[in-house]
Amino acid sequence: MKKWTMCYFLLLACFNMFFALFLSLATARYKVIVNDMLEGQAWPLLTERVFQYLWWPWVGVVICVVGATLSLLGKPKANVKLRNLLVAFLIVELGFMFVTMVAYYLPFYRG
Repeated sequence: MKKWTMCYFLLLACFNMFFALFLSLATARYKVIVNDMLEGQAWPLLTERVFQYLWWPWVGVVICVVGATLSLLGKPKANVKLRNLLVAFLIVELGFMFVTMVAYYLPFYRG
């Protein structure tokens, strides 16, 4: 089971790296589109905060690489804790992704 935990961490690291690269490229284009749409109006606060903290997927990459390394070097009993860490990390990261996508949608919401 040690190998499976390592594979999950490496797969998640690859997905986080892809997401981080895509997020930075998409944000550059998104800012231009929303600036044209809002015509000088203020941005929603959550959207501004998300643009300031675009580095969070890279933290996920580092955590996953460290997890894969620990899984490779660790004992089989220690992998239970690593699997729990992996599940907790996925829950937290999905929360960050949800907040990011809500923040990207907020400028288009004209309630």
